[in-house]
Amino acid sequence: MNNKSGYAILSVIVVLVIISVAVIYSGILSGNNSGDNPVENKDIIQIRGFSVNTDSTELTTSAKGTLFIKGSEGIPENIQIVAGIEIDPEDWGGVAFYIPDGWHISDITSSFPENKTGAMPPEYYVATWTPAEYESEWSAMIEVGRDHTFMPVGGGTGTVLIDLVPDKNAVNMSWNSNISVVVGSDEKNGVRICGTDSIGIPISVMDNK
Repeated sequence: MNNKSGYAILSVIVVLVIISVAVIYSGILSGNNSGDNPVENKDIIQIRGFSVNTDSTELTTSAKGTLFIKGSEGIPENIQIVAGIEIDPEDWGGVAFYIPDGWHISDITSSFPENKTGAMPPEYYVATWTPAEYESEWSAMIEVGRDHTFMPVGGGTGTVLIDLVPDKNAVNMSWNSNISVVVGSDEKNGVRICGTDSIGIPISVMDNK
């Protein structure tokens, strides 16, 4: 064997060793970082889609999204509402979310109205109300783009994220209830109507499909 052949074989061996070491080292790193990998849909027990729009009027207000209900042993412990909304420029009723008794709002994030020149900050268009009557079936109502002076806010689109947790002090706590989403406004015979169309999304511990 001449020197050139020897060097060639040696070079091939060195390259193979380097590749082997790189593969082994990569596997070790992957194993060490396995704990950092995200877990998809952890503790999800229900996923509920919903869609509602102002079919009963000439407006184009709508809300479409998903409820992610998390918990253990079939008992809801957290609800996240993710909704894409569109409010008609002539609509003063906007979109409202009615939260059932027994649930507490832990966080609200809204981008409405997105990319709208001259608009106020998103938090200006969000309001949270609690019922006056102690035994109401609703614990709270979240309004987006609704004006109580009956003046349209200018319309627009956006995304709303709402996080709910159980209220341990609630008297009328029920695991089988609905979250209602209400949209639109109208006027008939001189009477202004707030919330012309709605949908109820069930929360049930008996049906986890």
